[in-house]
Amino acid sequence: MLSWIYPLRIVQAILSLATIGLTAYEIASLYDEWSYSNVIYYMLFNGCWTTAIAVPYLGLAPVAYPRFSHEVAIPLIELLTGGLWLSGWIALAAMIPSPSACHYSSCHALQALIVVGAIQWATFAVTNTFAIMDVKNSRRNSKNHRNDAAPEMTTSGANTNGNTTTTTTADTAV
Repeated sequence: MLSWIYPLRIVQAILSLATIGLTAYEIASLYDEWSYSNVIYYMLFNGCWTTAIAVPYLGLAPVAYPRFSHEVAIPLIELLTGGLWLSGWIALAAMIPSPSACHYSSCHALQALIVVGAIQWATFAVTNTFAIMDVKNSRRNSKNHRNDAAPEMTTSGANTNGNTTTTTTADTAV
């Protein structure tokens, strides 16, 4: 496993906690005023999903379930979580007012939430790239290990004891 993955997972957890805090502030300050078409709640879900499920699983699965997690689960969780963050921050960016019309604190918090969401998506894009490369490398390596044995390791016959005898090029040269 790459040495920088665990610190990046910690950064992802911190960013998702920041998302939870910013969305909680938005929900509290804009509860009766203006609706964001549930995008705020979607970003709250993204923060909770990442903090409670994705980052713990992505951090612990390679240790607990190394074969299954690298082949199937980690790339799927990475793709899902990256897609959630991408769709969340883009939907939020499309719904807030322009920066010139943003003069109140909850609007600035929304801008910060967009930046945090975009950075979070970028971190998952990086880890997703390495997860997919790991799957390709592990499949390539598993194909190499399934090849037949080398010709000098094949049996040419069995003696009377049931033991196999092989002749290699080194044996015939002597």
